[in-house]
Amino acid sequence: MKRTQNQNNKTTVTLDGIDLYTLCRWASLKEAIDIVADKCEEKKLDFATFDLKPSDLLHYVDSMTDDLYYKVLAEEKKVNKKEV
Repeated sequence: MKRTQNQNNKTTVTLDGIDLYTLCRWASLKEAIDIVADKCEEKKLDFATFDLKPSDLLHYVDSMTDDLYYKVLAEEKKVNKKEV
């Protein structure tokens, strides 16, 4: 992983060997876990003992990955248009 500064003085993180789609899958998995954790907190359940259903998590990740991937591509396109 490399950290650099771009022209807007923002930190850019480069992950060697990981493509955007894979990164979106990881982000979708994190979001799924966050949702479950929030629900556990709302219902005062212990997250550590909560029965996570892998098939439900996989379904969520599968359904959200493409969505997130295309949102990132669209945002990148908008940013690149502004820079030109």
